[in-house]
Amino acid sequence: MAYHGYVPLVKQHLSDLKHPPAVLEVGVDRGITLFPLVVAMARSTRQWMYLGVDILVQPSVKETLRNMDSPIPSMTWLLEKNSLEALPEIVNQGMTFDVVLLDGDHNYHTVSQEMQYMERLVRPGGIIIIDDYEGKWSERDLFYCERPGYEDVECATPRTETEKHGVKPAVDEWLLAHPEWQKVQPMRGEPV
Repeated sequence: MAYHGYVPLVKQHLSDLKHPPAVLEVGVDRGITLFPLVVAMARSTRQWMYLGVDILVQPSVKETLRNMDSPIPSMTWLLEKNSLEALPEIVNQGMTFDVVLLDGDHNYHTVSQEMQYMERLVRPGGIIIIDDYEGKWSERDLFYCERPGYEDVECATPRTETEKHGVKPAVDEWLLAHPEWQKVQPMRGEPV
């Protein structure tokens, strides 16, 4: 996931909290967002928690975490699992988060199901940042099972054809059903 433009906003949001911050990232990829966020949280003097979910946690991410000489590895959990299996389990455990970064499969089928868990995963005052709401996959489907390097990942969601396609319609439907949530206009080419 690459939320370069949003990392400062997320860091500020987390630093303003009066309680220990918690971040959920769906779609860790190479850790481009994971590492700056956990380093920023580790610099705080309080407890914090980061949970990353991905169908394939890159070996370089695991290795980098193992080699860090700080409290980061003990407060960072990586779950190699499909988000459609992981999110209900996380909800059932009663875990909630101040920030949810959603950047797994970019298709209507997956995102519409992931969004159904947001109201139970996000703490009051929390934020959800969703990749490709207005990007390349806003109205087209991407299934990671079809991407090079992911063909043999058994927990990847198989292509599922739906009438609607992409991230945007799934999020827009959820926002219509949840008017208490405020949509913030995304930066050009960035997640919402």
